[in-house]
Amino acid sequence: MPVSRALHYVLLGCALVLLLVFSAPLLFAENASVGLWLMQCIPLLLTLPGLWQRRPRALQWLGFLVLFYFLNGVLQAASAVPLHRWLGALTVLLCVVLFAAVIVAFRGSRRPRQTQRTE
Repeated sequence: MPVSRALHYVLLGCALVLLLVFSAPLLFAENASVGLWLMQCIPLLLTLPGLWQRRPRALQWLGFLVLFYFLNGVLQAASAVPLHRWLGALTVLLCVVLFAAVIVAFRGSRRPRQTQRTE
């Protein structure tokens, strides 16, 4: 069963908004690191073509990546800087939604196994 259209839009939307959240410190903070931005965005950008084409392997990789982004968001939410706190909280929220959507999409894309009958 293919991934539904609404779920596909949720997956792509959350991934793109997560990219925007990662880009926000470059626009608003003075001490933003381009290296950190590249380390966060390149893996997510590599999964986007597979998400667009609805490949299950891309969903698997995105599920792994989201766990690291979740950890980053929790650490960032504990920051003393108010901008980093808000971006961390938004990252955590997006990661929870994205991970749930990945799990639902991956479960829906799996084919049922053929069971062997022993007679």
